[in-house]
Amino acid sequence: MAERHDSSALAERHTSLGNPRMLFAALLLLVGVPALVFLFLAPTQNEQAANVETYSTATAEQRALRLDDGSELRLQENSSVAVRYSAEQRRVQLLRGEVLFIIAPETTRPFWAQAGTLRLRADASAFSLNMGDGVVTLEVLEGSVRAQSGGGVQTLNAGERVELALSR
Repeated sequence: MAERHDSSALAERHTSLGNPRMLFAALLLLVGVPALVFLFLAPTQNEQAANVETYSTATAEQRALRLDDGSELRLQENSSVAVRYSAEQRRVQLLRGEVLFIIAPETTRPFWAQAGTLRLRADASAFSLNMGDGVVTLEVLEGSVRAQSGGGVQTLNAGERVELALSR
């Protein structure tokens, strides 16, 4: 009987040694995989996030900005934009209010602007975007822009204007 008791003790020891290994393997999967993802993907995402700058105006305030490519933004009162420039493209998103864009020509990086569901590409042009009262208004002042919304694409030239309902 003593031998049976000892073999039972050995079986318990063997079982208890397996549990820490499984626990270690599970811990490695739970901590190691996210750590690797963070180390390899997060720096790229952090670089993109770090390149975003937000500019805003208050009531009765207007602001003119010159961007690093020579383009100019003129924010009207109670307006806000997010600007992200990279080596591949120039992006500005109207978050609220109204802004006038004067786009400097550049052949290496396209200029994209967005307001609500309206997305547009512009080269050497001037246009305004306005988000208010549930509507996005695009008015082209000089040159042309290519506007996209809801799968439709349209080129607008100087003097043309379009209004789109903001989807909520």
